Order: sequence, then C-alpha cells, then structure tokens
Amino acid sequence: MRARNTGMTAEERRPRLSRSIAAAGLGFCAGAAIAYLFDPARGRSRRARSRDKASHATHELRDGLGVLGRDLTNRSRGSAAAVRYRVAGRSADDRILYERVRAELGRHVSHPHAVEVHVQDRVVTLTGDVLAAEEERTRRALRRIPGVKRVEAGWVTHRAAEESFRLRGGGRRREPVPELMQEQWSPTARFLAGTGAAALWAASGGLPRPAAWAIRGAGAVLAARAATNLPLRRLTGVNAGRRAVDITAAITVDAPAETIWALVSDYSVFPRFMPDVREVRRSGDGRTSHWLISGPAGAPIRFDATETRREEGREIAWRSAEGELIAHTGALRLTEQPDGRTRVQVRLTYNPVTGAAGHAVARLLGANPARRLRQDLMRLKSYVESERQPVGPRGA
Repeated sequence: MRARNTGMTAEERRPRLSRSIAAAGLGFCAGAAIAYLFDPARGRSRRARSRDKASHATHELRDGLGVLGRDLTNRSRGSAAAVRYRVAGRSADDRILYERVRAELGRHVSHPHAVEVHVQDRVVTLTGDVLAAEEERTRRALRRIPGVKRVEAGWVTHRAAEESFRLRGGGRRREPVPELMQEQWSPTARFLAGTGAAALWAASGGLPRPAAWAIRGAGAVLAARAATNLPLRRLTGVNAGRRAVDITAAITVDAPAETIWALVSDYSVFPRFMPDVREVRRSGDGRTSHWLISGPAGAPIRFDATETRREEGREIAWRSAEGELIAHTGALRLTEQPDGRTRVQVRLTYNPVTGAAGHAVARLLGANPARRLRQDLMRLKSYVESERQPVGPRGA
C-alpha cells in the first residue's frame, strides 16, 4: 500500500510536535514524582513531609488572602477619604488648615521647626527660616492644600544651613515615596503587580517574537518582584552589598552560656561540628580569621572575615572582607534562660553571586543554606550536651 500524503506543512506539524514533547515531559515528571513518593525505603517519610508542607502552604495561602482582603478594604476606605478631603476639605476652618499646613511642611522642608505658620481667614503666612532650594516647591505644595486661599511667604531664605542657627543639624524631608519605589510592597501592590504581570504575558501572544519575549521578560521580572517582595537589587545581587538573603535560626542548648561561648568564640573548633568548614585560622590580632569551606559540589572556597562587635559571653558579629566572592555578615547571640539552658541565635545576611534568585535555585538543587545552618546548630547542641563530636551525614 502507498503511504497516504497528509498534506501537512511544517508550520502545521510544529504544534503537534510541541504537544507531544509537552506530554512526554509531563509523563516523565509524573513518573519521577511517583518514584519519589512511593519509594519503599523513604517514601513514607517523604509523603508525610509532603503532607505537612501542603498543610503549611494552605494555611499560608489562607492567611495571605485574609491580609490581602483587609489591605484592599483599608486602602479603598483611604482612597474614598482622600476624595472627600479634596472635595469637601475646602470648608475647613483656620485651626484645621493650620494642622494641614504643619503636616505638609514636614514633607517639603528639611527643618520644619524653623518655620512659623499663621492662618487667618484661610490665608497662610509663613515666617522663620528656610533653605532657598526648598522655598518654591514648598509654596506650591501649600497652595494645593484644600481650603487655602493664599500663601504669603515672609520667611528668610538661606543658601546654606550654616547661615542660620535654626537650620543647623541633621534635618531631612519626609517626602512620600511611591508605592512601587518602596523597599517592601503592600499586599495590594503585590496583587496588582502580579495581575499586571499575567496580563503582560497574555498580551504578548499575538506580537512578533522579539517584542513578545521582551514583554514576557518584563512580566517575569514583575512577577518575581511581586512574589518575593524583594527589591531587584536583592533578587539579582547587583549593588546589594552584603544583603540579598537573610537567614535566621535559633536553638536552645542544655548548657550554661559560658560553656557555649568557649566554643563559638573560638573559630578554630568549628570544624568539629560544622562538616562544611574545613579549616579556620585566626590572625595575630585575633580579629581577622581565614576560612576554608566546602562550596557547591564540594568545591573549596576561601574567604577572610573580620569581627565587627564582641560582647564577651553574649554576642559576636562579623563580616566578610571587601572583594570576597560571597559577601556576607553574621551575628551570634547567647541568651541565658531561667531554667539554666541557653538560647543560641544566629543571623546571617549574604549575597550569592546571583542574589536571591541564585539562593532559590540553590534550594531547588538541595543546597539550602538555611537548612544547613539549622543542622549545624543541632550538631552544636549535640556536641555540647554529649561532650563528644556528633557523627553521621546530614539529613536529606
């Protein structure tokens, strides 16, 4: 029999091939998940851990929706109040106008205490001292206040703060920061940003390929910013300094603080209960230490750290030297409990090569710094309480 010619072009066959590849990928992922969850040796514990994580995620989702609902309600009320302020605020008396002017001054004048305000028949009179660079902008802002008929500036302007004793000191303006420019976004802003990212992705479908990929990339960045609530510099690690990822862990040890301090204040003993630390050498001044640790895939990583604060028996803080591959700071604090035990708390702030995004990828690959820190604290607890070096590999 002769093969029948379907008459399908390459353009028509491409969607069918894509669907076949997607189906094969889904089948592979499903098989891997089944093998992972129903493994005869560890499947039971993995299923229990998965149930716990699913329950935790459900609680987090419910709490997050509650926070979002309250935030949306409060912001809606605030927007309605702002509209009423603009529409009905013109009938305010002089006392209310005075309070409005004082509040607005703090957003535009670096030394509001140097300005005196008088309000009479809705006419605002300003006296005192002000910097010349702030005068015109402040007058425009005060004229926009609902109810203000006129602004008369009788104050003295100065080019520099040193020209008037009332302008000296560390004053600063409390300028409002747009929502999307703030370090932390509100739940409503995150929701709207995520919705906008989805809309960008959907709208890119009918565009030419270069424009579509550009819009999808912008949508992906916006979605990542909304999901993590971290600024882009911390997500990427660019210009983030030593702060891209924050990790905090704590544990209570059945031992007095002086016993634990003898260990944690002497870096050279860290390899006894921290398997990833191969060697620590202290310099002659005692403030600088040279570290050799195991990095990803066991690769050796060397760095220098300097103590920044030490409170004998209670707290020690450090930071990496300038120019290190992984910039970080850290602090360890001991707090004695009433029952004689000691709480050990460690806070780490570090900047991986690719910022928080690199940290997330490392977690997916099993290199979870937060989990490692908790395991190291457990080893410290075991070492102190049993007075012997703990053995055994890290948990999976």
